[in-house]
Amino acid sequence: MLINILGSDGGGKTTQIAQLIQWTQQTFGLPARSLVKRDLFDAGRFPESAFFGCDYETLAHRLLPQMPAEGRALWLFYMNAVLIRGAPPQGREVVFLDGYWHKHFATEAALGLDTQWLLDVCRCFPEPDLTLLLDIDPRVTVARGHVHKPYESGCDFECSDASFIRQQDAVRRHLLQLAQSRGYPVLDAERGVDEVFDTLCEHIAPLLELLAA
Repeated sequence: MLINILGSDGGGKTTQIAQLIQWTQQTFGLPARSLVKRDLFDAGRFPESAFFGCDYETLAHRLLPQMPAEGRALWLFYMNAVLIRGAPPQGREVVFLDGYWHKHFATEAALGLDTQWLLDVCRCFPEPDLTLLLDIDPRVTVARGHVHKPYESGCDFECSDASFIRQQDAVRRHLLQLAQSRGYPVLDAERGVDEVFDTLCEHIAPLLELLAA
């Protein structure tokens, strides 16, 4: 089973996924794990990625923001494609996705790429069994002390609050439009971590109950 936790940068996806994995294992007795781009740097699991020649931090925070528009988007979708094809869920396993292709669609659209072209490229990806959008105003993210990265800030290496907010406002708009068009539930991520987690569990539990039965 694929469950996608979607949201803009700094919205708490990674924190929630870590808790959801533990909850899935302990409450339902199901195997669970996450799948994130950083995993590609394990050449034992993904030998086709051994050519990278740099670490994840260098790629994500220094090289990626320098890539040209469509090339950057295709690179990101390539990484997602290798992950989902190379390490899909096995049997009753639950795999939590940290944004999946949807997050990069919204980010690249916010950077000015054609939305229809991006959606056409993403047609190759299997649809998750459930996608939940954690919605948050980037001003709240800034107020919480988020440390910005260039790609999150519209490829601005100064990573100012202003560039982060400007980029994330656009990302948020595209995510909300995508959620509306595809019927993804939108959850308020401006609440406390425990409240958000409880709401996520309410949406996910019915699927896991069926899987565990």
